[in-house]
Amino acid sequence: MVVLVWMGLIYIEYKRFNNDLPMIVLLKEETKTYDDGYVVINYGLGYKSITYERANLKGKEFGHIFIKVREEMPKR
Repeated sequence: MVVLVWMGLIYIEYKRFNNDLPMIVLLKEETKTYDDGYVVINYGLGYKSITYERANLKGKEFGHIFIKVREEMPKR
């Protein structure tokens, strides 16, 4: 039962993330500052969201707690 509730929470948080709404369960918020902008990392219960506001990297990611912050754009 606990796993089903947790999965439901992740689904709700993901939908809120896609609609640019704040997380319901926010355990920690961290901001990393760079010369060309900043990155905001929000930690939840086993998941996190990352928002990039940099000159060379804009966007957002939602995933498991172990995803890493990108330092630069991926090579194509």
